[in-house]
Amino acid sequence: MRAVSRPSPERIRAIAQETGFDLVRFGPADPGKHGDRFLAWLEAGRHGEMHYLADNKERIVDPTKWRAGVRSAIALAVDYGGPAGELPGGGRVARYAVGRDYHRWLRDRVFQLRTKLEAAGLPFGSMNGGADAVPVLERALAVRAGIGFLAKSAMVISPTHGPYLQLAELLTGEELPPDPPAPGSCGTCTACLQACPTGAITAPFEIDARRCLSYTTIEQRGFVAPELRAAQGDWLFGCDVCLEVCPFTSMSRRAVAIGDDRPADLRPHRIVQTWALVDVLAMDEQRYEAEFTGTAMRRATRSGLRRNAAVVLGNRGDDAALPALLTALADGDPVVRGHAAWAVGQIAPGHEGLESARRREEDGRVREEIERAMDVS
Repeated sequence: MRAVSRPSPERIRAIAQETGFDLVRFGPADPGKHGDRFLAWLEAGRHGEMHYLADNKERIVDPTKWRAGVRSAIALAVDYGGPAGELPGGGRVARYAVGRDYHRWLRDRVFQLRTKLEAAGLPFGSMNGGADAVPVLERALAVRAGIGFLAKSAMVISPTHGPYLQLAELLTGEELPPDPPAPGSCGTCTACLQACPTGAITAPFEIDARRCLSYTTIEQRGFVAPELRAAQGDWLFGCDVCLEVCPFTSMSRRAVAIGDDRPADLRPHRIVQTWALVDVLAMDEQRYEAEFTGTAMRRATRSGLRRNAAVVLGNRGDDAALPALLTALADGDPVVRGHAAWAVGQIAPGHEGLESARRREEDGRVREEIERAMDVS
C-alpha cells in the first residue's frame, strides 16, 4: 500500500482557513521566555484562586510533559469583534461570551481541523490541542507563532485583525517552519493602563488577576472586595475595557457585523437578548441549568452571576431594582445576601429593609455587609 504523503505547510494553512480560522501561524510548541514570566507571576500570587494554573505549571511550561513528542504549534485565532454585549435595561457581557460558548464551538473547530489534517496525511494521533481548557500558554504560543504581538494589557494584538481574538492551538510532532513574529507594537500608547477600571494592569505587560474584572466576575468565588465593586460598573460578566480603548480595535473585520452577517457561533445568546439584571438576580437553580447551557457565562456559576447582578444593580442606582434586592436579602446564598445588602446601601442607604435583614442574619460576613449598608453617616 502506497504511503500517504504529508501535507505541505501551505496546505495545512489552507485547510485551517477552510475550517473557519481567521489566522493560522506556525511556531514552537513551548512558551519560551514567557514560561519564566508565568512562573514568576504564580510565585507572586497574582493568579488568585486559579489554582489549576499552579497545579499544572510543569505541563504548561513544558508541553512535552502533557503530550510527548510535540515539536511545533499550529496557532489559530478567530476574530470575534462586534457590538458590545448588553442585557435589556443594562448589564454588560464581554464580547467573547455574547454568543455560543466558545469552549464548545472553538474546541469543535479544532477537532475538525485535526481530523482533516489526519485525512490529508499527518499521522493519526500525532496532534493534540483545544481552546482555553488545555495546559498551555495560549497567548505565548500565539505570539511566538506570529498571530500577533504581546500588548501592554498582556493580550495578543493582530496587526491585521486587532485584539478581539479567540485563540486555539494544535500541538504536533511535525517540524513546521516557524512564521516570523507579527510586526507592530503598542509603541508609546498606554490607553489600556489608564482605562483599566481597577488598576489591574500594574505596569506594561503585568497583570494582577486579583484586581481584574474578568477574574472577579468570573473566576473568583464568594465575596468581591468592597473597594472593587463600584469599579465593576455595569459589567455582569467579564470586561472589555482594555480592548475597547485599544487603537487596533478598528482592525477587527467583524467589529460592525450584526445579525446574519455574523457567524452563527458569534450571534448573541438569547439570555443577552431577553434577560434583565433582576432576572439574573432571582434565577433559581432549575432555570440556571435550563437556560445558561451553551453560554460561557456558566463559568461564573449561578452564585457568581447573581452576585454580579446585585453589584451592577447597586452601581446603576435604580430605585426600581429595590424590591428584587430586598427579596434577595433573604436568599439562601450568603454571597447573594451580602452583595444585595451592599446594593441596597448604594441605592437607599439606611433602608428599613436592611434593619429587618440584620436582625435575622446569622452569617457574620453578611451581617457586616448589612451594617455597612446601614451606615448613613
